[in-house]
Amino acid sequence: MGKRIKAYKVTNLSKVDTTLYIEGDHFITDRSVGILVNGKIKTIGNNPPDLKDYVKRDEVQQMIDEALNNTGGE
Repeated sequence: MGKRIKAYKVTNLSKVDTTLYIEGDHFITDRSVGILVNGKIKTIGNNPPDLKDYVKRDEVQQMIDEALNNTGGE
């Protein structure tokens, strides 16, 4: 079995002395979460989703209107 990985509550990820921790340790702040990888803390889960490929509200309304027009005439 491997070593235990610990999580630490810190105030600022950039002020953490990474030499005192082992690979894979987690660091939690009020705004972000980081993990120690290759001697550096990398933040995880902060990337907002890319919404450019999602359907927009007006497109949904247009699809609904078209579907109602197609079924209403039969």
